[in-house]
Order: sequence, then structure tokens, then C-alpha cells
Amino acid sequence: MFYLIGIGLKPGHLTLEAKEAIAKCSRVFLDTYTSDYSEGKIEELKQLLGKEIISLDRKGIEDGFELVLRQAKTEGEDVALLVFGNALSATTHIQLLLDAKKLGLKAIALPGISIFDFVGSTGLDQYRFGRACTIVAPKENYAPESFYDVIESNFNAGMHTFCLLDIAAEKDYKMTVAEALSILAKIEKKKCNDILQKATLVGLYALGGKKQMVKSGDLEKMQRSSFALFPQSLVIAASLTDKEKEALGKLNT
Repeated sequence: MFYLIGIGLKPGHLTLEAKEAIAKCSRVFLDTYTSDYSEGKIEELKQLLGKEIISLDRKGIEDGFELVLRQAKTEGEDVALLVFGNALSATTHIQLLLDAKKLGLKAIALPGISIFDFVGSTGLDQYRFGRACTIVAPKENYAPESFYDVIESNFNAGMHTFCLLDIAAEKDYKMTVAEALSILAKIEKKKCNDILQKATLVGLYALGGKKQMVKSGDLEKMQRSSFALFPQSLVIAASLTDKEKEALGKLNT
């Protein structure tokens, strides 16, 4: 059996169903490249479970996990892959379920509490969000801009955009809201666009943790903001309703 398990945004988010499933497993793996806890440490999770947890980077998930599935099928063992937030939010993890099915290995996905579940706490209407995107840091010979196209499409349709921010666990790198806005501003300047000047920008810091923060403002204000709370994410909000304006102001003070 293969269990794909969302573990939420902090150790306390682990569901009883997930805990029971993990207890059955002979090997437990953790995806460390797609996200991280907003509060707490993996050591706390290990103590809670009483299990050793094997961390896997991107290569270990995308290139090496099929071998784990094959071994589980051959040996008749139960294995689990733990994923921060909700395990079903990324296509990489959906592919693992498809790989298990192809091998004839029974697989069960257990969803977890996700950062998307906290978006409503900002006061923004969840029904007014369009497609989400991930803002990726430019690298040598690789500087994607497709996430800006998503933002533009949503904004022109009067919809908000939830933006996840790039991380690289192996380099201990986590993108900040200010950095994300600088990347977007450079793309926007090249496109001769002005969405960032028109939009309400909402920075989300360590959502789900006790110290979570939500800050909103214009581009200049948000580019100056600096908070050592992670992971961070960003909302590019289209025109706000009166209720959204009230809630965004009063619920986040």
C-alpha cells in the first residue's frame, strides 16, 4: 500500500486518519522541496509519530520514488510520502498516484490542511479567486514569465490571484513577498503594463502559524515590507468589494 499524506502547515495539523495510516508503514518519506512548516519542526513530527522520517529532495521524488513504489509492490509493504499542506495540490504528487496504479500497487491519498484553506482569513472572497500560480526566481538561462500571464488574465476578469512563492530547500532559499514583487515589476515594465499599480497587494506570512501576518498596501509599501516569517505568499487582488475592503482592514490589524 502507498499512502500519499498531507501533513498540514504545522505538526498539530496532522489528522488522526493520517497518524493511523503512518503507524502501519514500514518506511516513511517526506517531500522537503515543495514547501515547509509555517510553525514547528520536523523533529516534533518524528516524536509525535514515533517514526524515522526519510527526507527526499526533488530528484528523490521525481526520479527515485518509483523504485520505492516498486519495492513496496514486490515486498508487500506499506510506505508513505508526507507532503506539507495538502498532498493533492501539486501535479508531481498526482503523478505518483498514477505510477502506483500503473504498478498495480494500491494507493490512498489523505488530504491535509493547506495554505489555500487560510486565504479566506484575509477577508477576501474566496469565490473571486481565479487560477493560482507560482512565482519562480529567475536563474541563469531560465527566467519564466508565465505566472505573470496568469495574474494578468485573472485581473482583467476581475479576479484575485493567489501566488505561491518559490523555494529551494537544498539551498535554504525561500522567496519573500518583496522579492516576488520586484520580479513581477521587472516583467511588467517590459510588458508596459500597470497591474501592480492598480491592484491591492496582500502579503501573507507564515499562514497557519501562531505568528501569521497579513499585510496589504500598494507596490511601494509592500516592496519595503520585510518580515522573517515563512513561508510567504502573495495575493494580487482585483477591485475589492465594500465588504472585502472592510474585512481586509479590520481582520488583519
